[in-house]
Amino acid sequence: MQVKFNWLAIIVAAAAAMFIGFLWYGLFFQLQWAEAVGFSGPGLTEAGAEVFKHGEPVTLEPTLPMVINAITMVLYAIFFSWLTAKADMASLSGGATLGAVLGVVVTFSHYVTNRFAMEPEFLSVIDGTYHIAIFAAIGAIVGAWRKK
Repeated sequence: MQVKFNWLAIIVAAAAAMFIGFLWYGLFFQLQWAEAVGFSGPGLTEAGAEVFKHGEPVTLEPTLPMVINAITMVLYAIFFSWLTAKADMASLSGGATLGAVLGVVVTFSHYVTNRFAMEPEFLSVIDGTYHIAIFAAIGAIVGAWRKK
């Protein structure tokens, strides 16, 4: 079976995942995540103020990570579009389920990596549940919005 990609669904799914990331790291868990990775300082809540990582001043430059993130979200959406079709789970619930299951696998990977790096367990919870959420959302969108 040849997979037909719905490019509009892929772009919408990637944008939705980026919006979830904005909510996750920008609103819901901003301060907890910053503390877990060693960021501190008034720059976390005040524009233009200083930010420190493990006590050393740093300059936050989000442009390159955001570009790479956008590309990655599109690649995730292409992958989930292909996978939901190949796994015969091309529906909203099928895509969301497949995404959530793969998100759990990635969560375990985050946990193991962070344990070896002796990072706080809560960092694994934040990053892992983020991947469960974005993979479920991407899977649901591309699973439900199939090209006929």
